[in-house]
Amino acid sequence: MFSTITSAPAKQSVSETITVLSGRLSSATLLEDRRAAILGLRSFAKEYPASVASGALRSLIGSLSKDGEDVDTVKVVLETLLMLFSPNQDSPEASEEIALWLADEFTQRQENITLLLDFLETNDFYSRLYSLQLLLAILSARTERTETCVFTAPLGISRLVAVLDDRREAIRNEALTLLTYLTPSSPDIQKLVAFSNVFGRVFDIIAAEGSLSEGDRVVEDCLILLANLLRLNPSNQSLFREEGYIPQLAKLLESTYRTGKGGEEEVADWAQEQRNRNIYALLAVIRLFLVPGAVGTSQNQAAFWQHGVLYHALQLAFSHDAELSIRAEVRAPPQFAKYYA
Repeated sequence: MFSTITSAPAKQSVSETITVLSGRLSSATLLEDRRAAILGLRSFAKEYPASVASGALRSLIGSLSKDGEDVDTVKVVLETLLMLFSPNQDSPEASEEIALWLADEFTQRQENITLLLDFLETNDFYSRLYSLQLLLAILSARTERTETCVFTAPLGISRLVAVLDDRREAIRNEALTLLTYLTPSSPDIQKLVAFSNVFGRVFDIIAAEGSLSEGDRVVEDCLILLANLLRLNPSNQSLFREEGYIPQLAKLLESTYRTGKGGEEEVADWAQEQRNRNIYALLAVIRLFLVPGAVGTSQNQAAFWQHGVLYHALQLAFSHDAELSIRAEVRAPPQFAKYYA
């Protein structure tokens, strides 16, 4: 009985403390005082996400606008918001509804999403990384609304694509992941992404990561992004051809059976598995150009023949270095039959 009496005030104390901190954040005139309040709220965000969000969410978002020039404050605010999206599983306030509530607050006001995209203009590591992670969390909770907000934001798509040029892998990879989740279903977004010079950037990343043979999951994600942009999208396929990227597909195919290492190297099981996944992803991208009866298929066939994609596909199909499952995946499409005459 005594333990019950002593434990009750502790919970009330947490609630009161969060209320005080929320009030301080919304009313403080000095940056240092607002930052101190945010630090206090951050300490409760994982365990009491509903309480922190209900009392301080709008003030936290407002601080991103009011104190956006102070990278230390921005970092703490973004960390706190990310914690609210992923509370401790054993938290008494943990609920899937919290993520929806948070995402609603962001997506019901266009300026909130635009604000996060604005932080991609800064070179600060944490401002960029956490903004991307927060956008992904919002997108996962409210997909269609987030797509609309990003599409509508001034230069929203082009700013996201430009982050692929960031030499810091953590940021670049986060941008790649966000674009992969942003592009599966919206033709308008797919077109904007494609016209933001994304193809060249993707192939640059694939080359930097060791191509298909040595690249890790990042290479597979690059190919998934390509597939999202090209699937049943004749406009993007035409742009891909016109900008001269068909030879890049041929080069990647050639690399699958010409490693330049004699074929005798020992490859760890996990590395071989990832290599196979990369090759499967490439073959899936190539098939998207060869859908029977689709607009542009005949032009794609001609470009594949001209730049050696078919030749390298057949070489892979009969390569002794390729695994049987991969060789079985490679089939010369019947549309190419006219070239055998």
